[in-house]
Amino acid sequence: MIEASVNIRKQDKWYQWLVVGILSLAAIVSYVDRQIINLLVEPIKLDLGISDTQISLLQGFSFAMFYALLAIPIARVADSGNRVRVIIIGIIIWSMATFSCGLAVGFWSLFIARIFVGAGEATLSPAGYSLLGDYFTKEKLPLAISVFTGAGFVGSGIALILGAFVIDKVMVLGDISLPILGDVQSWQFIFMLVALPSILLVLLMGLVKEPPRTGEINVDSSNVPLKEVLQYIITNRRIFFAIFIGFTLMASAQFGIGAWVPSFFVRTYGWTPSEIGTWFGIIAAIFSTAGVVTGGWLSSRITKSGILGSNFLVPIIATLICIPIAIAFPIIGSAKSSLILLAPLLFFGAMPFGTGTATLPQIAPNRMRAQVVAMYLLIANLIGFTLGPTGVAITTDLWFGDPNLISYSMALVPPILMFFGAIVVASGLEDYKKYLILDK
Repeated sequence: MIEASVNIRKQDKWYQWLVVGILSLAAIVSYVDRQIINLLVEPIKLDLGISDTQISLLQGFSFAMFYALLAIPIARVADSGNRVRVIIIGIIIWSMATFSCGLAVGFWSLFIARIFVGAGEATLSPAGYSLLGDYFTKEKLPLAISVFTGAGFVGSGIALILGAFVIDKVMVLGDISLPILGDVQSWQFIFMLVALPSILLVLLMGLVKEPPRTGEINVDSSNVPLKEVLQYIITNRRIFFAIFIGFTLMASAQFGIGAWVPSFFVRTYGWTPSEIGTWFGIIAAIFSTAGVVTGGWLSSRITKSGILGSNFLVPIIATLICIPIAIAFPIIGSAKSSLILLAPLLFFGAMPFGTGTATLPQIAPNRMRAQVVAMYLLIANLIGFTLGPTGVAITTDLWFGDPNLISYSMALVPPILMFFGAIVVASGLEDYKKYLILDK
């Protein structure tokens, strides 16, 4: 089996990158379905009569609910079964859930629909990481993971650009009359529209072959007990604490920024959702994608030069660069200056998403890979999607008490999360280096 997988790695390199491309397209569609809500904050608040804090729960915590229930069981299936099939089922679930967001008539119905949109991350990331771990060698894996992860940022940018275009065309229509469904609000119709591309995605996933598994495999390891996975994590607890908590804090800062930038420009500078959606989407698609891919490239180059721990070093340095920029961009007092500062903020802020998470399939035994990734994503979603967006919202609602003072919340919460994230990741650097030496 190992010999067969080595052959896959040596031949048909174009096919390896075709797999990356299809998985990346899946990530793009997933992010479009997830992030479109960030442009619809104001009309949803107006129509449903909900607060910033409730909106933040729809943006982030609702995803964590799905992870809390099903992420690890799904990952166990991915570790022992057909990972391609797992992803296809996930695509079907999250696209149906996105369409259902358009049927929501109140906070709780929208919250429940958003929970199941989380199926995208719960299936795609663990199974996708595991697949790439079997298609690429350890030296080339960080770049492949970074491209896969970077596609999510492209999707985030596309969601904003597409959302801005659709908002321009749809929001002016007011109520829209649909067959069977009757009259729906413009924001509801937008959710329905963005669910449609998943039909093509399911067909493309049929081109992906399930590769032979590599690494430490034996006939009895098809279903590694969760207790054994937890014991492995405890044994390497300093490394996993740095990954699970440190990278989660870094990610939560970016989630908070991404969730509230549109509302920040609308409230602070009087921009329309379509204006900020277009500009923010272009910046996010270009600079976040470039950042995550550059981070993976830098990590690979540093590793080839003989320096250990590059998957930790690159995120630490990038995050420290981000902190002063994150403080300045919301309080600089000029829309143009804020927009300019977003470019380096998103560029350096995206670097940990590729290099950091590439550590997981690198250090986890094959039959534990998807479960370990799922545990990281469980924590990243429970903490990251909640702490970032909700931290900004609660600070705005309860501390400043004025939605128009969101700029101060954004200058405060994300930089604090970045600072502590860098400290936690740095705390595991030496143990990570020791692991790499022993792994040789």
